Amino acid sequence: MATSDQRAALYKEGRLELAIQAYQRGKVRSHSEAATTYYVSRATIQRRISGIPSQRGSTSKNRLLMLTEEESLVQWILSLDRHGMPPRIAAVRDMAQLLLTKRGGSNTPSQVGIHWVRKVH
Repeated sequence: MATSDQRAALYKEGRLELAIQAYQRGKVRSHSEAATTYYVSRATIQRRISGIPSQRGSTSKNRLLMLTEEESLVQWILSLDRHGMPPRIAAVRDMAQLLLTKRGGSNTPSQVGIHWVRKVH
């Protein structure tokens, strides 16, 4: 179930999408009119129309693992849990390091930090 903050964010995102559609279809004449009509930020409408995505839906540039690697890590943790083995922090960090090492490449960070597991949200 969504929290009230999540519901509010979804509601705002919906109003923003409606404002953009109204502007693009000519139902409102300006970004300002769309913002006023749909109770959203004019600057946000301008950014979205110019192709800049929302921060909520974007991926951090300094992300350590790729999405597929993260999903593999999550599945591994869930598998441990299904087998009655607690996923210990050191083991999770070691598995993340293994995934990182397997990817390799010059743009790949070389090390999973000691506190990485606790920092991940």
